[in-house]
Formats: sequence, structure tokens, C-alpha cells
Amino acid sequence: MPSGTEWQPERRRDRRVDLLADLEGHLITLDEKVQVTQISVGGMTIETSAPLSPRVDHEFRLAIGDHAVHLRAHIVHSRVAVRGDSVSYIAGVQFLDVTPEARLVIGEFIDDLSKGDVG
Repeated sequence: MPSGTEWQPERRRDRRVDLLADLEGHLITLDEKVQVTQISVGGMTIETSAPLSPRVDHEFRLAIGDHAVHLRAHIVHSRVAVRGDSVSYIAGVQFLDVTPEARLVIGEFIDDLSKGDVG
């Protein structure tokens, strides 16, 4: 079996969920909306209309239920997505210095999603 197709253990430390419902965030650094497509207490996958620099930390605000969560993060990986005439940027984001309150809000959101309590 070629080395690129061998099974490799999951590298993520935190449980990650795909979001079927829309979760919009705000990239404070560029004053731009972002679409969150996956989330865990350690990071998220987002879609933006502009590429994000992996060389700087970015500030995000997420509205989760009745809570506004502020997060500082850096870009771990990114790629371009082309759909017809539309171009967007998909980025994997790792949270930095997550507060206990933010960790709790995100964790409860993930638990609710797993139970089907969020739509």
C-alpha cells in the first residue's frame, strides 16, 4: 500500500462536529462574516470570501445561542474552493488561549448538536 493511503490515527485532540445548520461568525481582524462548517472546543473549519494569513493571529466572534464567544486563533491550513464562478477560501483554525467560559459554551453546543437539540 502506498504511504499516502495508509491508515493514520486521528490527530485532533477534541471531538469535532460537522454543522448542518448555519453558524455564522465574524472575523474581527478583517471585519468580515465567516461561515463555520465544523467546530470543536479546539478549533473550527471556516469558509471566507478572502484568504486569511497564517502568519498572524485572528480574532473571531461567534454567536452560539444566547452567547457571544470571542476567540483568538491562527490558521493551520487553507485551500481555495471554486464553485462555478464563485471562489471561497476554506481554512482550518486552531483556537489559542480559550477561556473556560468559551470552552463551556462550545462544548455544550457540541453536546446539543450530538443529541439533535440544535437545528
